Amino acid sequence: MKGMFARTPNGIKTTLKKIARGTIGRLPPPSSRLTGELAKCGGTPVRNIRLRPWASVDDDNDERWPEIRQIFHRIYVQGIEGLPQPLAERFGQQWATYCGCKYGLLLGHGTDALRFALAAVLDHDGLDYGGEVIVPNFSFIASATAPLDRRFGVVLVDVDPGTLLLDPSTVEQAVIPGKTRAILPVHLFGQPADMTALRRIAEKHELKIIEDAAQAHGAIWQSSPVGSLGNAAGFSFQSSKNLACGEGGALTTNDEHVFERAYSMQNVGRSRVEAARWEHLSLGWNCRATEYQAALLIHRFKLFERRQSTRRKNFQYLRELMSNVSCLEPLANHPGVRAHGMYMFAMRFKSDRLGASSVETFLDLIQAEGIPIYRAFSFTISDQPAMRELIKKRPDYFRRLPTPVSDQAACDTVFIPQNVFLGTKEDMEEIVAGINKVEQWFKNNAQKTRDLRQHVERRL
Repeated sequence: MKGMFARTPNGIKTTLKKIARGTIGRLPPPSSRLTGELAKCGGTPVRNIRLRPWASVDDDNDERWPEIRQIFHRIYVQGIEGLPQPLAERFGQQWATYCGCKYGLLLGHGTDALRFALAAVLDHDGLDYGGEVIVPNFSFIASATAPLDRRFGVVLVDVDPGTLLLDPSTVEQAVIPGKTRAILPVHLFGQPADMTALRRIAEKHELKIIEDAAQAHGAIWQSSPVGSLGNAAGFSFQSSKNLACGEGGALTTNDEHVFERAYSMQNVGRSRVEAARWEHLSLGWNCRATEYQAALLIHRFKLFERRQSTRRKNFQYLRELMSNVSCLEPLANHPGVRAHGMYMFAMRFKSDRLGASSVETFLDLIQAEGIPIYRAFSFTISDQPAMRELIKKRPDYFRRLPTPVSDQAACDTVFIPQNVFLGTKEDMEEIVAGINKVEQWFKNNAQKTRDLRQHVERRL
């Protein structure tokens, strides 16, 4: 815990945080805090995050530690920290059932889940070129590095301007019969991609679909959960995710053959059924998760739906409040989305509504007010330094169609992280109050805006 609680014992720290949120949060807000001078210019911030930190998934860890300590102690004493993985198998099946699938495999990382999903679905050992996989150019880099790791070529295409999700029309344009083998839609920021249109394209061209569901725990497209909408899917349980164990991932599928291949790959080529220790029936690696990861996920999964419900209420309330904000525009929700995963509340920054101020200037001011808004991907995948260098060295592994929407999104997309939505309605109101304060300052100080922009940009 940062700030005033940094050296406080854990139990007292939790109590102090609750008192801070419960008591200070009810105090009448001074008008100067909400409408006065910007904190960056010497005023009082809307929220002093040292005294009133935003909600965190770790807020009740002290209370829950005795239960998880007993579980960890049992694993440690019994000495079953890895194979035969009873808890990992239990959680894998639990997560698969939650996602509407028959099979689930817990892995060490989300990128492993994508790598093995691709290799298992396409039955490819990764020792030679495997054909092309279509990937949105606006995503986390693992959406591209996972297929590259298995020696698939990557076709980078554009996203929809409203949702920033894979645009089916660009997918259709990218297909080369006999060369294109799969589509990798990314359920970005928690919202499912248009799986109805993508499945139609996949069926037409005899392509496979591997879902990148790393950011979409609990999301539902029409009548089915993500993870069950393609041939296989990869999830992440990295520490920032709505369900997390520090590092971890899961593969889900309804195809028994895909599951068996993926199991063998992650368990150094052993068969799941004929589990002889020194017999390796296929090319595989050791990417198994530990029992400690599985135990933590089983424990936290009990809380998952309740926390998602809290996030959902605050997510929707903030969206309603944002109708009065002009400089930030929340991403559109596709009508086919029955449940949003609420990993990030993503928005587009409208520079023209703040005197052509840069997104860096805006974020510098809003964060000084204690408001948790941050930059999303500042590069498209194709513009990442590593990718630019790789494209030069191995152009045969890349195709990039025009991606103007992705290019612009990398310049102006910002977000609020999922942990903030575990807070209160008052927290949402304070976020919008902070945005309005910055907006109003810009309107009242056109000349100061230009001076401040020059000052901040010189610093950056």
